[in-house]
Amino acid sequence: MLTTAAAAGAAVVGTAACASLAGSRPAGPPATDADLPRPGGAPLQRGTVHDVRAAGATGDGVTDDAAAFARALAGAAAGDTVFVPAGTYHLVLPQPLTLPPGVLFAGQPGRSVLRMTPRATAAIEVAGADCALDGLELARAGDVETVLLRVGRVDRLTLSRLVLSGSTDVWESFCHGVQLGVDGDTSSALVLRDSLLHRLTYGLYQANDSPAVTVGVEVAGCTFARNTNTDLEFNSPSGSFRTVRVHDSVFRDNDSPGFAVGIAYCADVEVTRCAMTNYRMEAVHVEDWSSDVAVTGNRMTACGLTEFAFVQIIQGCTRVTVRGNTFDATANTAGIAVVNALAGGRGTSAGGRPVVPPTAVTVTGNDFRCSDEVVAVAFHGVDGGSVVGNRIAGLALDDALDLEGATRIAVAANSTA
Repeated sequence: MLTTAAAAGAAVVGTAACASLAGSRPAGPPATDADLPRPGGAPLQRGTVHDVRAAGATGDGVTDDAAAFARALAGAAAGDTVFVPAGTYHLVLPQPLTLPPGVLFAGQPGRSVLRMTPRATAAIEVAGADCALDGLELARAGDVETVLLRVGRVDRLTLSRLVLSGSTDVWESFCHGVQLGVDGDTSSALVLRDSLLHRLTYGLYQANDSPAVTVGVEVAGCTFARNTNTDLEFNSPSGSFRTVRVHDSVFRDNDSPGFAVGIAYCADVEVTRCAMTNYRMEAVHVEDWSSDVAVTGNRMTACGLTEFAFVQIIQGCTRVTVRGNTFDATANTAGIAVVNALAGGRGTSAGGRPVVPPTAVTVTGNDFRCSDEVVAVAFHGVDGGSVVGNRIAGLALDDALDLEGATRIAVAANSTA
């Protein structure tokens, strides 16, 4: 673990090693989470439509419909739709369902529920070009360690109006939502939009040992809630992410050693216009030589409740901008820095990280509402950057900024109320 952030928790070591760290679970059925938004609207269809009911599925919630789904998918070709009418489908999967390249796997948003009990490491596998899933609820239905959607090498994969439910409130075994990079190589143009990912372990991640490079990821209009580790994990020490856009999404209620957005070994990342609320640790964590990262126009409330920060920047990152955000730390009682930039790591930590401070960090035009337990901005050992034009309520300016050991930092036009 990194000494400053449990931040190595942002580095997933592989599917089987990622059991939830949230502790024991109560007995009983999975939580319905009725306060969380679910997708709606008309179903999508294109090309020849293969209805799973025509292949023998019942949708009665009791009969095992796995064989019917496999038949419908096997009969579809590029440009076709495999359609799941409204209903609850019980699927016991001896092996993952495979979505053929170019096929749309679609249901009635909010009404087509797949309650899946995989007997393998994943429920559904996707690889190839121009695949899409829309309007389906994918829910783990048994105490099995699994990934709901495992993604190999893809180009132009669209995931829309989905609900991914892991039931980690019931079972201690891990259940991840989306795993990227399982085939290595380079993937491009992945879109996740208008979806709900809740009660999972990791919402989306790529395992540490994957050499995959993922270029062009957009996450838009999604809700992430009550997951037991990081919601969006853009981190893969053996691979990388390039050109990531996370915007207009909601992240909430994460009492775990994870983050809303974890960023490592990444270049060109934007996190903008998101709402992040009630996180034990950081909402946004940037580490391990990531570059050109912008955290802009977000509203973060009650994050870093136990330790570290709302936004933490460590370990050799460069050109990180935190601009135009609203940080509400009035509920914080732990002594944290709201925006915290420092070296982090140690040579004996996982990956053998040397201690390298961030460079070129800019914190500008933000609104800080602080309790008297926090510091608004801390730069420890940072080389190059600025803290300019921020508005700080609840602290005197001398108490709001901590620039210990920082060099070449411009500080100007910050104000207190």
